[in-house]
Amino acid sequence: MHILYPGLALLIGSLEYNRALVAFAKPEGSFSFQQLSEDHYPGDVGFDPLGLKPDDAEEFATIQTKELQNGRLAMLGAAGIIAQELTNGEEIFVNLGLAADRFDPSSVPIQF
Repeated sequence: MHILYPGLALLIGSLEYNRALVAFAKPEGSFSFQQLSEDHYPGDVGFDPLGLKPDDAEEFATIQTKELQNGRLAMLGAAGIIAQELTNGEEIFVNLGLAADRFDPSSVPIQF
């Protein structure tokens, strides 16, 4: 566990460094702070190992919007599950009859 966090920080840092190299313009000539490259589209860092990214910029924006909407729906679903568990004090699998009740409501830091 002691190597997990430094390793995770190194991984995230290297990914962000690569994104910065791809996204931002080189500081030469007439240059402003945090100026994006001319050919950079926000969200496109060039990682597409399966070749699923569309070539058309408008279609890419459509798919990007659909992906954001799916993420928002997933967050709403997770919030609904968490709210139900906090409301009745039972885990979601207990409510579905798939697991035994092991939840202790007094262990939750938020009390209603």
